[in-house]
Order: sequence, then structure tokens, then C-alpha cells
Amino acid sequence: MKILLADDHFLVLDGLEVLLSTFEFVDKTESVLNYIELKEILKEESFDILLLDIHFGKHDGRKIIGEIKQIAPEMKIIALTSHADSVTIKSSINAGFDGYLLKIDSREEIEKALKVVTNDGQYFSPKTQQAFFEMNASRKKIELTEREKEILQLIVQEKTTKEIAEQLCLSEKTIETHRANIMLKLEVKNIAGMVKKAIMKGLVSV
Repeated sequence: MKILLADDHFLVLDGLEVLLSTFEFVDKTESVLNYIELKEILKEESFDILLLDIHFGKHDGRKIIGEIKQIAPEMKIIALTSHADSVTIKSSINAGFDGYLLKIDSREEIEKALKVVTNDGQYFSPKTQQAFFEMNASRKKIELTEREKEILQLIVQEKTTKEIAEQLCLSEKTIETHRANIMLKLEVKNIAGMVKKAIMKGLVSV
């Protein structure tokens, strides 16, 4: 396994390199101190896992992860940070990190994270799991009636209220009522938001 470390602190990098050298499944480690070095090495060499500090110098790991994945789409990326607050954890998960570790996590946790992520799993250390589970619990299941699903699908297909009413043999007022109920359930304020969320949640076929 080849691992790349990205952190702007020498001591952190040195400590991680020493730690990773004790794992028999780790064949090689490289480290970079800034984003320019990170992009350059990824263009020249492939790695299995990147341990990326969320606050990587002047860059926010959550904002650069998309570009990193474009350069190295097969590489797994684990956030390694000192931030244990739920806001940072949740935003990092949403950004696309494959795992989340704290710099105070144990050797065992780091080893476990590397193995889980390598096997296409996601890993969040015990100290961060509570925020992760709270986030999942907050994602309310959206339950639409069959008629609402039917109307939502037609709205996504850019049908007008009149066209939907004619196709379903309903009044335009009834369609507007259903549409208002759908918006309430999706917690959106306009049609654009409704369409976007419906697609994101997989409520319609596109």
C-alpha cells in the first residue's frame, strides 16, 4: 500500500511517517507540505490513500477534494484533522471524504481506517461517529403518495400545471395543491429547489 500525507506541519508529517513505517502492509509513504506539491506528485505518481489535513495551509480540504479526485480518481482520501466539531465532520462527509480521523486517534484506529477504506468502505473514528450518526438521523425519510410521485415526475419533465392536469384528468387547482404538499415534504421554497432535491434524493427518474 502506498500512502501520501498532506499536512503543513513538519512534526505531524514526521510522526505519521514513523507510525506508518510500523505497519507491515504499508510499502511506501510520501509527504507534501502544500497544495502545489500535492498536485505535482499526484500527476507523477499513484497512491492508494491520501491522508489530508482539512485545513491544509491556505486551502480547505473540503474545497479541493473535488480537484484532487479528478487528478487521482481511484485514490481514497481520509481527512486527518484536529477538528472534532459536528459542523466540520458533517461538511467533510458531504464533501466526499472516504474517512475521518482525528490527530489524537490511536495507532489502532489509524490502522483500522486504512484497511477499511482500502476495501471500499468508509471509516469514522469512534470520536467522530456520534456526529456522523446524528447527521444520518436528521435525514428524514421523505414519503410521497403515489399521486405526488406521479406529479413530481411530470414536473421534473418540465410539464406545465395545465399539461399535468390534462394528462392526469385533474383540475389545475388540484395539481397546485399536490405541488404545494410536495414542496412542504421536501422542505423547499420553489420549483427549482424541488426538482434539484427530488433528483438528489432519487425520488424521480431522469
